[in-house]
Amino acid sequence: MVSSQWQGGVLRPPCQIILMENEMKLLHSLALNIGLLVGVWVYISVGYPELNLSPWIGFVAWASFFAAGGASDGAKKSLAAGIVAILLTALTLYCVQLMGNGLMEMVVFIAILGFLLVAMGEVPILAFTPAAFLGAASFFGTGGNINISILYVLLSWVAGIGLGFISEDMAKRMAKVA
Repeated sequence: MVSSQWQGGVLRPPCQIILMENEMKLLHSLALNIGLLVGVWVYISVGYPELNLSPWIGFVAWASFFAAGGASDGAKKSLAAGIVAILLTALTLYCVQLMGNGLMEMVVFIAILGFLLVAMGEVPILAFTPAAFLGAASFFGTGGNINISILYVLLSWVAGIGLGFISEDMAKRMAKVA
């Protein structure tokens, strides 16, 4: 006799089947919401170039949000560590410029930056080190210009975290209805 508890070649207890079905509902809801919000983000960030938003930085921040565990805690950790890292990276490159833009200056100051990105983990709100490195990489990836572009990197990062939070919240609401 084949039981409804037989799934994927494994006999599962009924409570685990219900949990798996609920997880799938949340996963599908999350996939749908992220798909829709990705479209909105690309439309805004690419369709309105005058906003100077970076679609890829938004995606990196969005991923950081989920990597940090999502919800308000993940948003806080990713937002704080990413923003501080972006600002520290801008400061680092400014110092490199002040010291003459040489290779040795760059090596020394970026080594110090690497140390700081890890050491700031001593501060609980800044302790999600992956977000720190992703934020720094996002700034480097834009060319590392010390001008108004710092603001656009920050805005793109904040937008990505916001999209992560919105997509998760909408998915949870949809999964409860289903």
